[in-house]
Amino acid sequence: MARSSDRASDPTTLWLHGLAAMGDEQWEKASAAFARFVAVVSEVRDRHLGYRNLAACHLALERYDDALAALDQASCLAPDDANMVHSRGVILACAGRIADALAEFERLERRWPAVAREYGTQDTLRHLHRIQNGEASPGSYLIKHLEAQLTANMNTGDWDVVERKARRMIDADPQRPEGHFALGVACAEQKRDREALEAFLAAHALDLDYVPTWINIGQTYVQLSQPEKAIPWLERALNQDAASLGALYQMGQAYRQLGRLEEAADWWRSVLQVDSDHRPAQERLYEIGMGPEPQEPLPPPKRQQMLQTTPIVKARMRHPQVRRVGGVTLTWDGEVGFVLEDDDNAHNYTVYAGGPFRAARISDEGVLVLMGVTKQLLRMVDASNTRDIAVLVYYDEQAIYGYQAGFEGGERVSFDADGHFVVTRVPRFFKVRIDSDLSTPYGDPMQGTLIYLRQQSRPGVMVSTLGLGARPPT
Repeated sequence: MARSSDRASDPTTLWLHGLAAMGDEQWEKASAAFARFVAVVSEVRDRHLGYRNLAACHLALERYDDALAALDQASCLAPDDANMVHSRGVILACAGRIADALAEFERLERRWPAVAREYGTQDTLRHLHRIQNGEASPGSYLIKHLEAQLTANMNTGDWDVVERKARRMIDADPQRPEGHFALGVACAEQKRDREALEAFLAAHALDLDYVPTWINIGQTYVQLSQPEKAIPWLERALNQDAASLGALYQMGQAYRQLGRLEEAADWWRSVLQVDSDHRPAQERLYEIGMGPEPQEPLPPPKRQQMLQTTPIVKARMRHPQVRRVGGVTLTWDGEVGFVLEDDDNAHNYTVYAGGPFRAARISDEGVLVLMGVTKQLLRMVDASNTRDIAVLVYYDEQAIYGYQAGFEGGERVSFDADGHFVVTRVPRFFKVRIDSDLSTPYGDPMQGTLIYLRQQSRPGVMVSTLGLGARPPT
């Protein structure tokens, strides 16, 4: 790793800073890092990747000419790259330059049919031809492009990002419902219910038949304590789908607000007929004295193992230290090990009893480097899980990163990165979340306590899911 005085020109540091910023959708900071990166590296492959990432940053910032210029540089370094042709098509289509975009996608279809099939190019061509023929608005491609990103943003709770993209979708074509609906969701999640209602009603006016909009309008009226207005919308949804859990549950909420508890209980019982484990419905019935106290479901086997191991490891700690960040609690003793517990994410836990280790502070620059490494690794494992990342665990005697993954229902099935990740001294990581409050020149304030683990001749006891939360096999 470069010394502090060399960091501004160290390509590895710049690359990892760029990745860290990209993972957080801090596009200005990411583009600045990658611009510096391509200015200092000489390897053709490095420059090619740097220009590709720089183009992605410019696209996110809607600097289309700059994005195309960066792709031109990448294409000069790797001629006849099918991915570059696809990227050019995407940028041109987002910019509304439909004829040029069609030419790029048609070129991709002719020369690289297998790559074109992977990207679903035929569907893209049909969409662009509809735009060219006046059957769809010029902004509809950009809407589709942004909408494809929203699921990941919603899953990570980045509601400010969702709101920003939703407003951009509305600007691209205010007569399309998608942007209004996404804006309603973002406002509702941020407890701005009146704005949410306005957005959902706008989405409904543009698409009268979209049932999720009806449910969200009903739920928002409940949030605004207007149950009489909520019920007709929820009834419409139930007429289309009598088993809609959202509509059934909100009907119970509405009737509770009206003081009609028997009817509210009937609706919540209907929820449990569809999903017997629906916790909110169980809790509402218990609150009004019409149901038993909800019981915690039996945790999965790994969770049970963690729960059994945790008190044993904690009991061995003579001088435990505790750090809490939101729902995450970290308990450690340098002579014993540590326990990570996450109240908000049952998949994110670690029990380690392989001490001794030492705890140390990490500099602001070091945090960014390690976050960038971790984001890159998690992209390799699970491309949707690149938010809320920090690094906690580091074996200080290993120079090569090693990782194995399974998964079946969550795809991936197998994965081995051993030997593929050498950056001077890349450590072994376990992904967890830690505190972030130290000001840096490259990003929002961040800080963390880094635990360095000494490599042992025999591994310690460890249970970890890396927080990925893969679905069980089916």
